[in-house]
Amino acid sequence: MYKKPNKELWSGRVDEEEFGKRWHEKIEFLPYPYKKTKGIALLGFECDEGIKRNKGRVGAALACDELKKAMGSFAFHLKNHILYDAGKVLATSNLEDSQTNIATHITKLLENKHFPIILGGGHEVAYASFMGLFNSIKEDINIAIINFDAHFDLRSDNIATSGTPFAQIASTCEENDVKFNYMCLGISNASNTQTLFKKAQELHVEYVLDTKMTYVNFEDIKNKIDNFLKQKEYIYITIDTDVFSAFTVPAVSAVSSRGIEMNITYDILEYLFTNYKNNIKLVDFAEFNPKYDICDIGKKAVSRLIYDVVELIDRQE
Repeated sequence: MYKKPNKELWSGRVDEEEFGKRWHEKIEFLPYPYKKTKGIALLGFECDEGIKRNKGRVGAALACDELKKAMGSFAFHLKNHILYDAGKVLATSNLEDSQTNIATHITKLLENKHFPIILGGGHEVAYASFMGLFNSIKEDINIAIINFDAHFDLRSDNIATSGTPFAQIASTCEENDVKFNYMCLGISNASNTQTLFKKAQELHVEYVLDTKMTYVNFEDIKNKIDNFLKQKEYIYITIDTDVFSAFTVPAVSAVSSRGIEMNITYDILEYLFTNYKNNIKLVDFAEFNPKYDICDIGKKAVSRLIYDVVELIDRQE
């Protein structure tokens, strides 16, 4: 089920005119079927079903609304895009239908020339995001996925879960005779079994371990990204917030025992948007779980990263 944007989520500080405006004063509301006025569109996916099926701790369904509330007082600096709240899709216990539903909304946003930022929900959103982009491309489908994540999410299962999205994508690519291009940044050796590493190898997945996601290795990381993205026409970026160190984002479905820094994540994103800005079509955020937040630490960190992504998108003319 789709719910149109809720204006009550957007509130915050109001300054005198000379001090400028904030997001809650400038954001516009873009209900389905999403008018063709180019902008950056925040679309929520209120979903816990994938996490529940994956035996994780539920609560990420609350994230899309909580993150919108957290972003209201951000200073507004956009010059090239309108900022939209595009509402949200509410999942049901039938996850597969829910993924198809939000994928349809993502396709519509892309066809109407918007840049979608999807706010999950569990990482089951990744399959929906990919399919939304996949279905918007008419020919020569060549999509590269960059996933910031502690987990490969390549589990094999008879049903969709938050642990299966990239296995689902790989199957879809095979069925359609399309190459599966997947890179994962921040992989935890402690959180992925030998079977998952073997599957990643079989599927030619590129990855960087969390222990190597450091500034000492920054040039190597950029070189790996450049090699991975050679001759890729479309780029989809997905950020599973369980990739971050627990002290930065304690409120996730599966807390990371090591994690990576928010700062290096931003610098990699800046590198991507600087060098591949015309190829990046879609970003989503997953697994933030407000139910387990501590003094809003996680909410502030994740919402700030969303703000940074919006700013990076806006640099695109």
